[in-house]
Amino acid sequence: MAEQRPSETTRVILRSFGVMVTTYEERMAELLAQASREDLTTDEALRLAASALTLSARLTRRLREVTDHVLEIEQRLLSALQE
Repeated sequence: MAEQRPSETTRVILRSFGVMVTTYEERMAELLAQASREDLTTDEALRLAASALTLSARLTRRLREVTDHVLEIEQRLLSALQE
């Protein structure tokens, strides 16, 4: 059986996810630094929390897309193997 290279779609999805994770880490580090200020107001804390939740929701959505893509590949390949 010849080795097959990943499809272009897979490469794009994984590259995009990697960039998103890196951006998430950087942005969350910025939010944590801002949140550690001693003079942080309640409104600022709420704004930072909302930003963190938005970032996390986007990352979770993208992770779900990656997982769905991998599961589709797995199903297709295992079905082909079964035939």
